[in-house]
Amino acid sequence: MKFVSLTTMILSAAVMAGVAIASENLTINPMYLPCDNPNQVGCATGLKGFNNGDDFGYGCGPTGQIIAYVPCDCKNCCVVEDNGNLPCS
Repeated sequence: MKFVSLTTMILSAAVMAGVAIASENLTINPMYLPCDNPNQVGCATGLKGFNNGDDFGYGCGPTGQIIAYVPCDCKNCCVVEDNGNLPCS
């Protein structure tokens, strides 16, 4: 019984280490994430692992998913203008 438990612990640790190593190669971006303003543009910030936490502008598609995005190089600087532009100032 002790052998089975030890084997299970070793295999579990190996699987977790493999997942951790594989996750370092992931590229995070907002494409296809959900958005709550279909067919409109918006601003967001703080997507962990993307753009150093800086703002980004996005276009929300008709199904409520981000279909385009533009990263900004600042925090709390993205605004949606009346004409639909997304300047990062």
